[in-house]
Amino acid sequence: MKRVLISFLIVFVSGFLSQITGQVRSYEAEATKSIEKILKLSDSKASGGYAVSLTKPGQSLKFSNMPLANKLAVRYASLGVGTISIVVNNQQVRKVNVHSSGALTGSFLFSIIDIEIPRNASITIKLEENDTPVNIDKIIVGKGDLGLPSDIWNLSPLMVSEGPYPADWKGLSRIYSVPDWWREAKFGAWSHWDPQSMPEQGDWYARGMYMENSQQYNYQVQHFGHPSDSGYKDICQNWVIDKWNPEELINLYVEMGAKYFMAMGVHHDNFDCWDSKYQPWNSVNVGPKQDIVGTWEKIARQHGLRFGIGFHNTPGRTWGQFMTVRYTSDKTGPKAGVPYDALQTILDGKGTWWEGMDPVDLYGSKHDKKDPLLSPYANQFMWRVDDAITKYHPDMIYFDEHAGDSQTDLGVKMGLGFLAPQLIANYYNKSLQWNSGNMDVVINLKAVGGPYNSFQNSPQLLPFVDRSLVKSTEAIIESEITAYSFQTETSIAEWHYLTGQKYKNAKEIIELLMQNVSRNGTMLLNITQHGRGDLDPEVIRICKDIGAWLKINGEAVYGSRPYEIFGDSTVLYTRSQGKLYATLLNWNGNPITLSALHINGATLGKVSKVELLGSDTPIKFIQDDKGLTITPEKSPQALPGITDQSLAAKCRVLRITHDKGWINDDDPGAKAPGWLRKCNLGTGDFNNDLTTSETPGDMWSCSFMGTSVKIIAPKEVGAGKIEVMIDGKTHATADLSNNGVRQPQQIVCEISGLTSGKHHISIVNIGSGPVAIDALVVK
Repeated sequence: MKRVLISFLIVFVSGFLSQITGQVRSYEAEATKSIEKILKLSDSKASGGYAVSLTKPGQSLKFSNMPLANKLAVRYASLGVGTISIVVNNQQVRKVNVHSSGALTGSFLFSIIDIEIPRNASITIKLEENDTPVNIDKIIVGKGDLGLPSDIWNLSPLMVSEGPYPADWKGLSRIYSVPDWWREAKFGAWSHWDPQSMPEQGDWYARGMYMENSQQYNYQVQHFGHPSDSGYKDICQNWVIDKWNPEELINLYVEMGAKYFMAMGVHHDNFDCWDSKYQPWNSVNVGPKQDIVGTWEKIARQHGLRFGIGFHNTPGRTWGQFMTVRYTSDKTGPKAGVPYDALQTILDGKGTWWEGMDPVDLYGSKHDKKDPLLSPYANQFMWRVDDAITKYHPDMIYFDEHAGDSQTDLGVKMGLGFLAPQLIANYYNKSLQWNSGNMDVVINLKAVGGPYNSFQNSPQLLPFVDRSLVKSTEAIIESEITAYSFQTETSIAEWHYLTGQKYKNAKEIIELLMQNVSRNGTMLLNITQHGRGDLDPEVIRICKDIGAWLKINGEAVYGSRPYEIFGDSTVLYTRSQGKLYATLLNWNGNPITLSALHINGATLGKVSKVELLGSDTPIKFIQDDKGLTITPEKSPQALPGITDQSLAAKCRVLRITHDKGWINDDDPGAKAPGWLRKCNLGTGDFNNDLTTSETPGDMWSCSFMGTSVKIIAPKEVGAGKIEVMIDGKTHATADLSNNGVRQPQQIVCEISGLTSGKHHISIVNIGSGPVAIDALVVK
């Protein structure tokens, strides 16, 4: 009796201590109860020398008297891909993902899940219809870390970080404002560089190398071996970056005039270029053995650049388009029918350089193209993004993916769909923690309206999406001025290095930049690196020419806003600090008439001075109803320090001073969360745009220097009222309604007698109808 009591006490104390210390406990499968007769197999690699086989629906194992825990690991062997079912007590069935360990004996994997296990609970592992046969070695339970590698295929859903930004488009649009630094930057540099750069055979190599008889497949076979033997994992391992000098490159990008830098986090290939917690196939473990993103981040910030990370590994692209071609084989030739290396298992790595690593983590388990957003990969993708933003605190993150989900490409449904608001809210809320509560970050997503609109099934969301992020497009510049800022991504050559590639010249790049800026955009330029990390001398020269031009003409670019029209094929317009800038794209130095700059326009006042940036040549001008005609007194000299003579001589900027230098409703410093911007109106408003509100309580604000301010707004039937506050105190209200025709550019309120210096004005919608802000006139 004493021995029974002592044994009971030992078990009780042991169980109690495991609860309070978070002790990890292991339980052998062969010691459990089974509902139906099942097979116990001898296996020298099983922890207890045996495994238990579950081969058909209805079979199960039951582990009883479990300690209090919140994490469960199942050690299993399988030849299939699918799920097993787990039940704690009589709770809802939990489906757990499993994949092939390479053999039913002698090779095991862990599936690890977060799950609440009450004290003395039972855990049942069973097979239901459509579950996958497995051999179970044991389970491990505990609290927190079990001392095992992460199981990236069974992560719990990523919970949105707490904060004011909700995971829905309308809620995001009501409070997000694009930060000032982004609106001022206009130009960024991008390192679109990863293991796919190593072969120097162009973009999408990680896909093309598995497509029989494609150029990239043929190159792979000739130079590295057949993809059944030497696959993309081997490209990653053989990626040598001995010529990568990030300090030198960042210095060049600063000299080029870039104000932010984008590092490649991960491309469609699924290889993370940072010390990734949820992807073992990363640049710290494989290949370079360096944290590339972390290195870029440190050096970029040291040189005053804002830092961004690009994520291309979205479910549609990676799970749908890149992984699926790897599960095939040659259809002809000596390797016909031999599977490519994506179907290798962890067991195949024994005795190789990748021993202990699971190819499934890089290639995915075999699957079809259906429903990428519902795949086990989708949640993993969310966690990997969260890991990178938590580690590196990027100022911006970019996704080579649609925000919505109505488009199909290569037979795959594209877009982040319902994941997008969650991803955005998580990033915005987390960023407040490292930015002292200030919103100072940007996220880029594609296909927000435009020719590839991904909201065709939900067009009512577009106005909200546009205000929740900075939309981006690849190479396609917006056709007109946009109400909200956008980004265009382009490349100086191929996206990934291609031997013999041709480069855009400096003049082409400046023209692209100005086409973007004049339409309210920013340009991100990929500077294509060799696989080993260096640049061709020609690229360095082009970058230096761009920087030399921007050093002279940058006032027309940085911090600028669009004019009432963007221009045409010969001239592009921007505004800054009350001045108008005209960038002439192919000027020969002769007299030229800018027809858009005629007298009595809605935005341009009486011109008093015209100057040619980078030149002391006097400029004569005449402004009349035909436009503004400028005539240099002598032929201007080409800009100095630029080797591209076409850029130096023909791409020139005019600074135009006039008497209507008002503060526009969207000028630097203006904030209007929840308001709706409208442009290209053609209704006589200043700069052809307005900021509008239909929601009482909405506030528009900005700062100004002066002793008086006039508020310019349209008056029209049915408009509401505004309250005007200066430095936090109410000074006036104004009624924006009238009883007749619409009247643009009306002085609806004037406040004078302010002390000299800086003031902050807030204009609040106080109801009874929609309101609009057009401009401020400050003295």
